Amino acid sequence: MEKILSYIEDTYAPAALFVYGSYADGSNGPDSDFDALALVADGPARHDVSLVGGVQLDLFIHPAADFQGDFPMAEFLRLLDGKLVWDLDGSGKALLEKLAAYRDSLPPRTPEENRTQVAWCRKMLQRAGRGDAEGLFRWHWLLVDSLEICCDLCGRLYQGPKKSLRWLAAARPEAYALYTDALSRLDAAALERWVAYLEALLDGPQ
Repeated sequence: MEKILSYIEDTYAPAALFVYGSYADGSNGPDSDFDALALVADGPARHDVSLVGGVQLDLFIHPAADFQGDFPMAEFLRLLDGKLVWDLDGSGKALLEKLAAYRDSLPPRTPEENRTQVAWCRKMLQRAGRGDAEGLFRWHWLLVDSLEICCDLCGRLYQGPKKSLRWLAAARPEAYALYTDALSRLDAAALERWVAYLEALLDGPQ
């Protein structure tokens, strides 16, 4: 960790540095990337994927001007669950405040939007049963997108697979078991049970 931070400081001299993902929450393993975002005074936005001390960087470098005025805040919400490692001029704190205000202003999905999403799951399940290459593609597509749909139905902001699966396991072990079972094998009955669980959530959190 110290070697990586020294590399970032010496190479980019950022005013603020955010670390997020597994190195921020302590769940990193031997194959984990070092996910970070650095705010610099000027220059173009860049992406550094160097190998430092045997660790693969996934470092985004942004000039502070990128976060002045309008910018795609949804793409940076991951920073809220990370760590602000250093903040020399307050730009890091200011960015976090903007992101938090944006997150708190997001309206929950309407019942109609939820019904549409769950109807899409049912339709995809039917098409996945074809057994051909397109059907198998839809099978996996349904599994990937339905995790975010489950979060929406539970009023939970989707934060990517790692955090969302961790939340699902802790908060809704039954749903986690159903989803894991559907993920683990190409079994139509298991996928049907998962979609049926999502349909039941339309009547309110179980």
